[in-house]
Order: sequence, then C-alpha cells, then structure tokens
Amino acid sequence: RDQVIFEDDHEEAVREIEDTDILFGYITPEMFRNAKRLKWIQAPMASFGTPRGEYYIFPELAKSDVMLTNMSGIYSDVIATHVFTFITGFARDFPKLIRNQTLHVWNRNAVKTISLNGKTLGVVGLGGIGKEVARIGVAFRMRVVAVEPKPQNAPLFVDKIWGPGDLKELLREADFVVLCLPDAPGTVKLIGAEELKLMKRTAYLINIGRGRTVDLDALTQALKSGGIAGAGLDVFPPGYEPLPSDHPLWGMENVIIIPHCADHGTPPE
Repeated sequence: RDQVIFEDDHEEAVREIEDTDILFGYITPEMFRNAKRLKWIQAPMASFGTPRGEYYIFPELAKSDVMLTNMSGIYSDVIATHVFTFITGFARDFPKLIRNQTLHVWNRNAVKTISLNGKTLGVVGLGGIGKEVARIGVAFRMRVVAVEPKPQNAPLFVDKIWGPGDLKELLREADFVVLCLPDAPGTVKLIGAEELKLMKRTAYLINIGRGRTVDLDALTQALKSGGIAGAGLDVFPPGYEPLPSDHPLWGMENVIIIPHCADHGTPPE
C-alpha cells in the first residue's frame, strides 16, 4: 500500500526511510545508510548547495545508483527580474535618487546614468537563471558573454562563451558581472581579491547565487577602494546572513543589499 509520510525529526526520519522508495526533502548520510529501498530523491532546491553552506551531495550518495533531481529553473523568471532591478537601478542611479527622496532633496544635476545599450553583461553560470538573465540582457541591447562548464549548451544569443578556466576573460570584459552559481566545492570564494582586480573600475558585481561564491572581505575592500563601481548583493556567506548591522557594506552608497529574497514570487491571490 502506497503511503506518504512527513517527518521533520531527524531520528524519526532515519527510521522511516528504511522502506521508503521516494524521498522529497533533505537527506543525511545517516538516513542514506538506513535506506534499503530508496530509488529517487527530489531535492527541494534549485541547486545542490544549501543556504547554510552545506553541499547536498555527500560521497555515499554520489557513488550510488539512486536517482537525484533538483528544481532547476523554478526561480528563473523572478530572479532574472531581480537581477535587472539591480542593473537598471545602478544604470539610472536609483540608490542616490532614493537617498535624496528620503532627505527631501530635488537635485537633477547630481544624477549619473549609464546607457545599457552596447554594455557587456557577463553571466557566470548558464543554468536556468543564467540563461534568463542573458535573454533579458539581449532585450536591453547588451552584449552578453558567459562562463559555463558545458559551453556547447549555450543559447545562440550569447555573444561569447568560455569554460570555467577562463573566468578572467569575462571579468576583464564585463560591465556587469552576474553570478548565477550554486554552492559547490568548485565555487567557494571563486571571486576573491585577484578576480576583483581584473574587473573594470566602472563595473558592477551582482550575486544572486550563493554567498560563499564571493570572498566578502575582498569584495568589501574592493568597494571601499573604488576597485569596482558597486555591487548588488542578495546572498551572503554562512555567518553573514543576516548581514551584521555593523558591517561596513551597509553604509556604502554604491551597494544595494537585499535580504536573500530574489526568489520571492507573486503570492497567490
């Protein structure tokens, strides 16, 4: 007889999984060792890196024949919209305009704008979210370049594509660098001090993937020193979500901080 069992207690889950065929949710090594019939795991996330910093796939799971699927693509539209809220916000100087509004200041001459037409959009990671970001970039008449482990799967509207080993080429060319990466062993602190030095001083970094992709201290220093023009940040490393109230990023006029909500969609009516 088919049964659906819900468990949020780990010890109970270890016991119940023994004769489970399909699991939706998180799994631990202890659960996996006790799973005698498991055939399919559906991870409740778009990537296999968790917000807490752990990696969903552990060695025993990787070596097994159990089918593992995720929810890739589920947030593509809303997160791509969020990315372009960052990009158009910086391009139209909205951080300054909103600050002036709160101060009741009317100053048209203080506004500095950027035309996106012809600017280079660099997308790091062409999964579901990255492809949607790239597609919207073309609609803004931007030149789109990308880094992707499987370049042969790139859409035709991407002007140039490199493998992960050539990330430096994208960083040198892009006016806006958008990180659409999962938290995985190869992405931790992918963007550090050396990578930030390769970026144009007029370029912006936008991270809507996972916080551990960026060395937060190196980014803070680059923003302080004018090494890059600004940053739009939806995610932060473990231990920095929520971002501490005394962190210097809060006070930087060239930074937009969002509380890990890029995946929020329209609530049902």
